[in-house]
Amino acid sequence: MNDTPEEIRKIQFEILNKRSDVEKIKGLFDLTELSRKIIVDQLRKKNPEMSETGLKVELFRIFYKDDFEPEKLDEISKFLRKKG
Repeated sequence: MNDTPEEIRKIQFEILNKRSDVEKIKGLFDLTELSRKIIVDQLRKKNPEMSETGLKVELFRIFYKDDFEPEKLDEISKFLRKKG
């Protein structure tokens, strides 16, 4: 979905481009942490009995589902569950 008018997008990019590299990276880490928290909260709501290891594995699967073939994702998930 992209409902932001072009002139507003240009202003947003100008603001972002004025930030230092450190500020840009910090913002990226902050957004990643926020998304992680939102996903963990959703997983806990759907599966309140899920263990911490289970949450970590499911979070991994969500974040990396497009980076690994399903078989490799399953293999890594099994390893993470054993590692605990």
